Amino acid sequence: MRLFPLLACCLLLTLDAGAVDFTPAAASDDIDNPHKGYMLWGTTWAQGSADNYYGASIYHVYVPWREVETADQVFDWAGFEQRHLQPILADDPDATFVLRLVADYPDGVGSGLSYFYTGGQLERDYPLFLEQAPLNIPGTDYASCDGDGPGRTPAWNHPAFVSQAVQLVQALGQRYDGDARITAVQVGLLGLWGEWHQSGCDANAPGNAVKLAVREAYAGAFTRTRLQTRYARDPDVVNADFGFHEDYFPSFTANCIYGFPLCDASGDWNLEYGFANVVPAARGNWRFNPVSGESPLTSQQNSWTSDTDDVIAVLRNYHFSFLGPAGKHEQAGFGVPLARIKRALGYDLSVVRFSLSDPVSQGSSLAWRLELANRGSAPVYHAVQGKLELLDAGNTVRAMAPLALDLRGAEPGATTVYRGRLLWSGLTPGNYTVRLSIADAVAGRPGIVLQNTARDSAAAGVRLGMVVVGPVGDRLFADAFSE
Repeated sequence: MRLFPLLACCLLLTLDAGAVDFTPAAASDDIDNPHKGYMLWGTTWAQGSADNYYGASIYHVYVPWREVETADQVFDWAGFEQRHLQPILADDPDATFVLRLVADYPDGVGSGLSYFYTGGQLERDYPLFLEQAPLNIPGTDYASCDGDGPGRTPAWNHPAFVSQAVQLVQALGQRYDGDARITAVQVGLLGLWGEWHQSGCDANAPGNAVKLAVREAYAGAFTRTRLQTRYARDPDVVNADFGFHEDYFPSFTANCIYGFPLCDASGDWNLEYGFANVVPAARGNWRFNPVSGESPLTSQQNSWTSDTDDVIAVLRNYHFSFLGPAGKHEQAGFGVPLARIKRALGYDLSVVRFSLSDPVSQGSSLAWRLELANRGSAPVYHAVQGKLELLDAGNTVRAMAPLALDLRGAEPGATTVYRGRLLWSGLTPGNYTVRLSIADAVAGRPGIVLQNTARDSAAAGVRLGMVVVGPVGDRLFADAFSE
């Protein structure tokens, strides 16, 4: 086999001894990619969908214990998905989900959380069998916890509750660990909204023993799907590389140097305080699990557009991957600042250089080298599959080789180098386009769109250039696309 050079008006590659290089130009446009960007409220989607103004593809869905465990160790995951996930997927087939178990959601009736409950006691978000024999776990009604309520709290610290909670988390893991539809699972269940606190009703708060048991249950049940918790606290996150979901962003995220509304960095409700004073080792957890946040207050939401530069600085400093479900993205008309914020969230990958070894003979092992830049704030946390293809003049794929890529090592602000070997053989002599793409590890799920200008309109890939395959010989020459 001989690979001859294809003549073009401009040569955009470097042909050093032993390698041929493709260097596609980087882009900076607004693109949608999985598991990053904005997140929408998905819990009550069946009751009326939210507006999607800025290309969100992540949906936050609470998982009420009452809905999913209909009797002791009897789980209705199919019913839960039919009621909550399928209506979203019908509107957005590329949707991914952030799930959070909840047993005490204040004013669940007013929020719509109890929409599918039957049998009365609609503010009870855990199953009735927990209160009945033989478990006999007490429950406590409350009208208000610092203004949040009404609701009903189970006895978090009761021994039977601890064992039941651990079993529930394990069942959740058996169902969803490794599910390609799941962006993250939030380490919920305990406390108000599953946030591991009982603010305003502190006598009912979960103690360290149940926190430790549930924390370890999540860590053991989810070895592939990413995990998040609410606070950088002990014991919430010690010895567990959980990410974080900061639900008072940006007020309780960083030190109070930006002028954000209601900023308070004096205790462990603040993310930076927790990193600096409580669990210092957790500062690096973003390398393994995503960080996200939401802005429930109007003043916080307004900071997204009135102080965009500082918001982006915090997103980058703390390595945020997505924002929502509450935030300025719920409102139309802020395209310019929200596009900037969206671009800063999560990963932002572009090919700097792709190299193939030269010479090569048909059937030989061909070395490749990829330089991949990440201009975003965080790594990729989900499994992917790199793919290199040769397309003929009719855009039919004539050869394909997988490229082993673990993008969790592609840290933000850096260019990461990947290497491997591939094999092409049996090609008919002719001209071929070289296309590089990053697919999801699960067929049918959306892959990653790369930030390069030679983007393929028909596939999530970048057309690097062309090669000419001849009948005999031993050298590879190539030509990149002109821009």
